[in-house]
Amino acid sequence: MPTCIIVGASRGIGLEFVRQLLARGDRVIATARGVAQASQLWSLAGKATYGACTILPCDVTVEESIDSFVREVKNLPDLTRIDYVVLNAGVLKYPNRATEISFDDFAYHLHTNTIGPIITAQRLLQTSIPIGTIMFMSSDSGSTAQFREFEDGFAAYAASKAALNQMLRHMASELRRKQNSTIILAMHPGEVSTDMANVSLDWDVEGIITPAESVAGMLRVIPTKRTAHSGTFWTWEGKEYPW
Repeated sequence: MPTCIIVGASRGIGLEFVRQLLARGDRVIATARGVAQASQLWSLAGKATYGACTILPCDVTVEESIDSFVREVKNLPDLTRIDYVVLNAGVLKYPNRATEISFDDFAYHLHTNTIGPIITAQRLLQTSIPIGTIMFMSSDSGSTAQFREFEDGFAAYAASKAALNQMLRHMASELRRKQNSTIILAMHPGEVSTDMANVSLDWDVEGIITPAESVAGMLRVIPTKRTAHSGTFWTWEGKEYPW
């Protein structure tokens, strides 16, 4: 039974990861900022095999919360390996234009989309528990090689994902130098119809897919990547994406 950690699992893509992983028989450790309010997550856990889904609190914008979560993971019974970690926590406060955004709103995007996921991965890697793959939820907005100029109002979001991409690439290189075989991946989930993406835009978004389609695609792609792929960027369809 593979063991998977989903950080940011109370809604959208994260919740769908939990749904599909439990359906195929995996053991899932799922997090939410406010576990008491994560009704859909509790509903999935209640329908699963007893003990298959553990729900833990984790707010990736608070270092003490990350550390508390990792301590709880270390204390879980019979946890000898973590096969997959999906760092899905993220925010999009629209609009977030470079010419208008406040200091606090820019920091909010960076803390949630960049710093929190990286520190969570770092703390998990510092445990004695072997980890197979850590996947960071990135975005095509974070690509600097394929700059999306038409995306008005996505500056801070794009910057936070670009920073995430650079940090995870360094993490992959550092792990290789330490001869740690954990695979580090970035993934673009597609243009997914979720609550976070429910904003009014001045352009047509092409190729919108459901969370179920996105997650099914990512679950096909992630297991195909080996240590040689660590520090690479992929789409939900299995296409390598430019940094």
